[in-house]
Amino acid sequence: MINSKKSIIFLQSDVAILCYLSLAKLLLHFLTNGQYGYFFDEFYFIAGGEHLDWGFPDHPPLVFAIANISRWLLGDSLFALRFFAAVAGSLTVLFTGLMVRELGGGRFAQCLAAFCVIVSPMYLWHHTVLTMNAFEPLIWLLCTYITILIVKHNSPKLWLLVGLIVGIGWLNKYSIVFFCFGLLVGLLITSNRQLLLTRYIWIAGLIAFTIALPNLIWQTTHGWPFFEIQKALKADYQVDFWISTINFTLQQIFQMHPLTFPITLAGFYYYFRDKEGKSYRFIGWLCIVVFGLLIILEAREIYYLAPIYPLLWASGAVQVEKLIYNRRRLKSIILAVLITGGIITMPASLPVLPLETFISYSRFSRYLLPIWEYPFMLEPKQVTAPHRWTLGWQEAVATVAKVYHSLLPSEQAKCAILAWDYNYAGAIDVLGGAYDLPKSISGDIGYYFWGPRKYSGEIVISVGGDLNYLKQLFNQVNQVAMITNQKVGKSSNTPIYLCRQIKIPLEQSWLNFRNHW
Repeated sequence: MINSKKSIIFLQSDVAILCYLSLAKLLLHFLTNGQYGYFFDEFYFIAGGEHLDWGFPDHPPLVFAIANISRWLLGDSLFALRFFAAVAGSLTVLFTGLMVRELGGGRFAQCLAAFCVIVSPMYLWHHTVLTMNAFEPLIWLLCTYITILIVKHNSPKLWLLVGLIVGIGWLNKYSIVFFCFGLLVGLLITSNRQLLLTRYIWIAGLIAFTIALPNLIWQTTHGWPFFEIQKALKADYQVDFWISTINFTLQQIFQMHPLTFPITLAGFYYYFRDKEGKSYRFIGWLCIVVFGLLIILEAREIYYLAPIYPLLWASGAVQVEKLIYNRRRLKSIILAVLITGGIITMPASLPVLPLETFISYSRFSRYLLPIWEYPFMLEPKQVTAPHRWTLGWQEAVATVAKVYHSLLPSEQAKCAILAWDYNYAGAIDVLGGAYDLPKSISGDIGYYFWGPRKYSGEIVISVGGDLNYLKQLFNQVNQVAMITNQKVGKSSNTPIYLCRQIKIPLEQSWLNFRNHW
C-alpha cells in the first residue's frame, strides 16, 4: 500500500511531468522520422561507418560510429538510423527541465523550458535526422547542469564527470572547444573562479584530453585536413562581415522559434540582474563568449549557436515564473500560445505532412519561418529547406543506374562511378544496391582517403564535375544524362558524363580528383 502511494506521488511529481514531456518529444520523432528520405549527410555517415577510424577530415568519429551501431542493432531503416538522435532530443528536454529545478524553478518554469526545446524548429530538425548536431546541445547541457551541481552543492569531484562528457563531446564535434573556453572565461570573471583551484578540474581536463587523444593523433598524422577544409569553405563563403553578422544574429530568433525569444532574453536577465542568478552568472558569460567567438570567426552556419539555447531557456523560464508567480491564468495562456505556435511552425522542420501537402505548406512557411534561406531564394514550386535536402536522391541514383546499365557487361565490370560531391557518392553507396550499382569513389572529404577502390579509370561515370577539367584527364568525355528534380535543389541539374581512356591511371592521378580542400 505504501509503495502504491509512493508510485502515485511520483507519477504526479514535477520529475514525472518532465519525463512525460520528454516522452512526447521522443514519440514525435519516432512517429515521423521515416518520412520523406535520407538527409544527404546521413549517406556520408553510413559510408563512414563502414570505414571507421579515429578521425575523418571534416568531423570526429562519433557520429559515424553511431550510424554503424544503429544499423547493427536496429537495421537499415530511417527509423533505426535516426533512433539515437531522437533519444538525444528527448534527453535534452528532460535535462533542460532538471536544470530549471536546480536554478529554483517550479513546475510551470520546468514545463515552459521543456516546451521551448520541443517547439524549437532547429531542434525539431536536428533530432529528426542523424547528425552530430543532434548530440551537441545535450552534451553542452549536461556539462552545464553538472557544473551547477558543483556550485550549488560544493561537489568538486563532479568535475571528473564533466571531463568525461567533454571528451565525448570532442569526439562528437570540435566546437566543444568553444564551450570549454566560454566556461573558463565565465568562471574566471565571476565569483566562481575558486572552482578552478581544485585538483579535480585539472584531472577532468586530463580525462578529456585522454579521450580526445586518438583523434588528435589522427588529425596530426593526416596533416590536419580539418583546418584545410575550413579554410577552403571560408574562401567559398565571401560575404560582407556586417551583413553576415546581422543575418547570423536575426536568424537565431527563427531557429529557436520567435515565441521563445522573450524567454531567451529573460534568461540573460536572470544571470546578470537577478539576485538568485548571481551564483550562476558564469553561464550567462559562457553564452556571450560563445556568441562573440562565432561572430569574430565569421561563423558560416547559423545553427552553430543552437547548443546554448537550453542554457538560456532554463534561466529564462525561472525568471518568467517569478514575474507571474500567482497568475495561473496567464501561465496557462503562455503555455497555450507557445504550444499553438509550435504546432503551426512544426511542419517546417518535422516531416509530419504528406509530401504534396508539404509543398503547399512551403509556400506559406517560407515567409512565416525563413530558416536557412530567404523567401526570395526559392522557386514558387520548390520545397523549403531543410526537407528539400532529403528529397530527390532515389531519382538521382536511378538516373546514374540507367547510365551504368546502358554499358556492356564487360564494361560494367571495370566501370568506376565517380561522384564529385560526397552527397552523391553516399547516395550511390546506400541506395545503389537496389540498382546493382558498385560502390562509388569520390575525392570529396572522407571519400578521398578511401581511394579509387583499385579502379584503373579506363571507364568512369562522372556524376558532376567540370567538363573542361574532365577533358584534361580523359581522352573521351561525353555528357549522357542530367539529374533533375523540380521539387528539390540539392540534387538538381547535375550533369552525368561518360569518360573513357584516362590519361594517367587513377591510382597515380588520384590527387587530381581531390575536391573541396
